[in-house]
Amino acid sequence: MPEKTAEFITAVFFVAVSGREKMKIKDNRVRYFIYAAFFMLFVYLGYKVPYCHDEWKWGLPQRVELMKRGFSGYNGRYLGNILALLITRSEVAKILVISVCMVLIVWLMEMSVRRKTFSEKDKSDPILLLSLILLLLAVPASLYGQSYGWPAAFVNYEVPVPLFLVYFIWTDELYRNKVEKYSWFQTLAVIPLGICVQLFSENITIIVVAYAVWMMIYTGARYRKIYLIEVNYLWSAILGAVVMFSNSAYSSAAVHNGKTYKSIDMSAGVLLQRFVVRIWTNLVLNNWVLTVILAVLLTALILKKRKQSFAAAEMLVVFWGYSVYSIFHRICPEWTFDGNQAVDRGIMALLSMLFFINVLLCIWMFTEKEERISICITYLGSLAFAAPLIAADPIGPRCFYISYVFEVLTAAKILQYFLKNRGEIQVFYPALILAVTVCISAVFYVRIFMIIGKYSDYRAELIEEAVEQNAEELTLPVIPFSDYTGYTEPIDEIWNEKFKEFYHIPENMTVRFE
Repeated sequence: MPEKTAEFITAVFFVAVSGREKMKIKDNRVRYFIYAAFFMLFVYLGYKVPYCHDEWKWGLPQRVELMKRGFSGYNGRYLGNILALLITRSEVAKILVISVCMVLIVWLMEMSVRRKTFSEKDKSDPILLLSLILLLLAVPASLYGQSYGWPAAFVNYEVPVPLFLVYFIWTDELYRNKVEKYSWFQTLAVIPLGICVQLFSENITIIVVAYAVWMMIYTGARYRKIYLIEVNYLWSAILGAVVMFSNSAYSSAAVHNGKTYKSIDMSAGVLLQRFVVRIWTNLVLNNWVLTVILAVLLTALILKKRKQSFAAAEMLVVFWGYSVYSIFHRICPEWTFDGNQAVDRGIMALLSMLFFINVLLCIWMFTEKEERISICITYLGSLAFAAPLIAADPIGPRCFYISYVFEVLTAAKILQYFLKNRGEIQVFYPALILAVTVCISAVFYVRIFMIIGKYSDYRAELIEEAVEQNAEELTLPVIPFSDYTGYTEPIDEIWNEKFKEFYHIPENMTVRFE
């Protein structure tokens, strides 16, 4: 998200809850246009994003042989691996996987927030839809580069998100009211969904099983009933998890025998360090735009109740104090409290946890009973999906994408709750401001990837020319805006060889990047 548009984002939410006009947009054509535009945006971005790092391996014949061996000793991300093989062999497949998946994520999030069934007609205003799109574009640059800008990472960390959201939507109503029954379609559809969602990313696999267990405990305790849909989802999720973790790569990682680059360390000191540094940095601190928006929305909730209390005052201090801190950290990331990095990390973690806890308390205290459980569970979901990552190494910001999605869902649910309790609210001008802000963000990314695409095309021309001329040495330009893509230059000699093999560069040709 460009820094220049941050102020627009905050203004949007103030305007969205303070309009005086009574004009509403109820034409579904507006929503269809928004979805079409969003789809085309990611068609373009998917087309321009270059193959990088992992794709140089996935595009080689050796990876096909690895698939034939059942990815034995590699990992249990069977569906993610197959998609990686597909997108590295077809530009069209890469574009479609990225664009279709992003549209599905937005659509399912919208359904979740508005509590609509998939078949129900809706002509509501586009504010929520635009807000969701804006927040998904507002990801930190580090997360963008390891999700939208890295195709191999995308298929493992973004594709399972819509698969889980379907079940989350179907069961979310149980946090408010008892559901008489689920359709046979829903009851049976969760079986393939529960299996498939488990074969992409380890942290998602673990939490999906945990969530399936939680839903059975919750409905059993509250309603004295366990639904068949919950039973089917639980056993299918467990089956999927067994399939994933039966791969020998994980036992190898657990004993540090070097067969895989990943390792599992459960020592207390390591877990504490990763909890402090990894979890709260990626979960809260880096998401400063989302933090500010949550502060705005929660402040509106507090002021709406018109209750003057110590708790309300403390929450306001925490929300805005942490927002200022996160912005300052973004501007001056090298700054520390007393020159001690360890102390700084500890303080950062404590402040982030304080913010997180206060968000939960504010939701619980200032929303109605029928909504508070759903919103709190959604926000806790962001932490739950991040929790298993403290045991694995290495990890990157990409692993936190699903957590970011659940944080966005939380913000959208709070906005929806606030708006629906305000009666007649004008939507035209807030929607217009949101649309303009989204357009600015889209233009920002289009411009970046237009330049990245030019450099990538120039590289291809230089490679073709060098191969035709049997050159001994090839100098390729460094692709700019590296924060918004994966590793577009080899990180060592091994990856340099993979790069040459992927682009059919002779082994004896020296490749340099400058």
